[in-house]
Amino acid sequence: VELDQFKSILATYTEPLVEVRIHFDLANKEQKVEELEREMEAPDFWDNAEVSQMKMKQLKSLKDCLLYTSDAADEL
Repeated sequence: VELDQFKSILATYTEPLVEVRIHFDLANKEQKVEELEREMEAPDFWDNAEVSQMKMKQLKSLKDCLLYTSDAADEL
């Protein structure tokens, strides 16, 4: 009985989590991570240190955001 109650409570979180995902534009962030990772594979990526460092910071920021959001969803 307790498990069924718990499942019922968890089911109420589905819609708010979808709204959070849309609000934070997580799909777009995931796409940008993939794009930046592909750019890093280019042989000339490191030729411009300033640009490559900026992109690395952006990549880290995006990954941190996605990780934080994923961890928060897992806690629910």
